[in-house]
Formats: sequence, C-alpha cells, structure tokens
Amino acid sequence: MKFRAIKGIVLKDLKELRREKMALFWIFIFPLMWITLFGTMWGGESPPITVDVGVVYTNESAPFTAYDIIEIMRNVTLEETNLFNVLEFEDETSAVEALKSGKIDAVVVFPKGFGTNLTSGKQARVYLYFDKSDPQDYQIVSGVVKGFFGEMEKEMKRRNLEMQLEYMESYLPKELIAEYNLTTEMIREYMLASAEPIVIEEKEVEGKTATPIQFYITSFIGIQFLFATMLTVGSGTLEEIEKGTLRRIAASPATAWDFLMGKMLSTFLIIMISIVVGLTYAKAVFGETIVPSALGWIIIFIASLFSMSLGLAIAMGTRSIKSTTAVVNFISMPLLFLAGIVVPESVLPKWAKPIVNYFPLGRALKDFRLLEIYHRPVSEIIPDVLGLALATLGTLVIAVALYNWAVKRLE
Repeated sequence: MKFRAIKGIVLKDLKELRREKMALFWIFIFPLMWITLFGTMWGGESPPITVDVGVVYTNESAPFTAYDIIEIMRNVTLEETNLFNVLEFEDETSAVEALKSGKIDAVVVFPKGFGTNLTSGKQARVYLYFDKSDPQDYQIVSGVVKGFFGEMEKEMKRRNLEMQLEYMESYLPKELIAEYNLTTEMIREYMLASAEPIVIEEKEVEGKTATPIQFYITSFIGIQFLFATMLTVGSGTLEEIEKGTLRRIAASPATAWDFLMGKMLSTFLIIMISIVVGLTYAKAVFGETIVPSALGWIIIFIASLFSMSLGLAIAMGTRSIKSTTAVVNFISMPLLFLAGIVVPESVLPKWAKPIVNYFPLGRALKDFRLLEIYHRPVSEIIPDVLGLALATLGTLVIAVALYNWAVKRLE
C-alpha cells in the first residue's frame, strides 16, 4: 500500500468535486435546505391550540346555567392562549352544519332545562358533536372539550358535597352521629370517596426529550450516510473505470487497492466536511446543534463505511453508472422513510419498525440518536455498534471481492 498514491487520489477527488455542481448540490446544499425547511416548519415549540366550538343553549333563570359555563369556556387559557373560540348558534341544526363544513371544530348543545336540572340535584345532559373524518384532529379536539367538562364535573361534585355536608351538620342529630362513632370529617371523607373513588395526580418529570430541530439534524446526517455516501463512492468508482483511470493506476506502481482506499477516504472526508458544515449551519441559524461524542463519530464512520461498501458492491455488480444510480435510488428513497431517518419511528407502521431496528443504517441512526439526543449510557449502545461493525465487515468483504473481480477484467 502506497500512502503517497492514496493521498494523490484523495486530493484529485477533492479538486474534481469543485467542478461537479450537481455533486456539490446534493452533498452540501441539499442538506442545508433540508435543515432550513424542516427546522423552520417544525423546529420550534408547538403553542397550545384554540378549539373553535359552536354552542347552542336556551336562556334560563336558574342560579347556574349553560350561559355561565359558556362564559367560563370563553375565559379558559393555557399559556396565555384561549383554549376555546366560542361561537353561538340559534339551533342545533345550523351548528352541526357548520361543523360538517369545517367552519368549527366541535359543537356543544345544552338542552332546555340544563341549568334547572343542574341546580336542583338532577342529572344535566350535554350533547357533544365532533367531526371524525380526521382521526388525529378528532383526538385533539375531543380531548380538549371532554377534558374541560371533566374538570367542570369534578368541581360541581365538590360543591354539591359541601352543600350536602352543611345540611347534614344542621339537621342530623349529633347524638345519632356519636352513636355510630362518626365525625363530620369522616362523613366528608366517605362522601368524597363515593363521588370520586380514584384521585389521579399528575406529576411532571423532566425527561430527556429531543427537540424537533435535533431530530432533523440527525435526519440530515442519516441522509448523508444513506444516500450521498452510497452514491458518491459507487458512481465515482465506475466513472473512474470508464475514464480509464483505474486501468492506468493498475499499470503504475500504485495498485488498484491504493485507488480503492483513496476513493473511499476522499468520499468519507467529503461527507464529514458536509456533516460539520450542516451542524455549524444549524447552530448559526437555529441556535441549536449536536456535537457528537467520540462514540457518535465512530457510529458515523462505521455507518459511512457500510454505505460505501454497499454502494461499491452495487456499482461493481451493475457495472453501469445509470444502473447504479437507479439501484441506489431504489434502495435509498423508501429507506429514507421506512428506516426512521426522516420519519420518527413512533409513527411508522408496525411492519416497518424491524427495518429501523435491524437494517444497519437505520439501526446506526437510531443508536446515534439514543446516544447524542437521549444521552443513553454507552454500555447500552456498544452491543449494537459491534453488530453494526460486523455487518459492515461482511458487506465490505463482498464489495472488495466484486471490486477485485472488476479489476481483473480490466487486466
């Protein structure tokens, strides 16, 4: 192996890259466009939503009516954002029509006698209408509306119990209470338990969650070692064969192995520079980036080597730049989505999740995220890295065998 020859090939590739505008676009410009587009669209924090809700009610003279609940709805806020935008309708039919046409998100109907029933101790019904054509919107809207009425119900139960206890203390003979060895406080607890058997208290935990921009930064890294690396080394090697470079190198003191080492090293350097540019750009534009640890860079290196080996094997197998580009696109495009690179694993269908966990590049990106975003311990990542290294070694052996076969055909 002649390091001078390898160095010459690397420098030649780097110089040639400056003249390849399309390659510069896909390696450097496209990743920056990717981060800009998705970081701008979904990189920020999601504000609370406001539900457009139509209400139908009748005026009543009861102490507490539907009008009072509607006024509460108008003033409920979350993070200084109104939870409901309340629109009044004269009748149920017009409100439902507005819901069907998408003008509002939900309809709340308070039937006649609602306030009278509520304040006289009877059941008071409320009718809710939702549009279920979009399951995701339905879950969000119904969760907000039902959550509001759930809290209202709890508050009403608490006030009803307070009223009942006042009557009990006034009219229930103290001798009778003493006879059963009870106190008013014990009766209060029993009544509260009967009205609300289970009390749920939500506790906040400061978890290690990824911000949206962090996810898209790792997506851009995944695109680089899935698509750019595979295509660059595959089509680049074939191009050199077609230009006769490899034949001349094979006839010179440098060997075909020096050529392969130089080609893979130059590809790796180009991708590393592209990743560093992308990480710096994310910090400059969005104020946030990722600084990979030593193991993180090792994962990137192994994943890049796997991708280069796969690209080289495809190129040597097809022996055609067009066919190589087609095969790489055929493999890469579906995997961009199915390997968890640009779509979070949590929203992938069940049948696609094994691709994230077992396809080497999907697994590499998942481990990179676990390590750099979720700060999982190194001991949890190491077994996967070893498995990835073995898969890479196997793919590299196949690629080198095909390369050796192609070189012999040149002689």
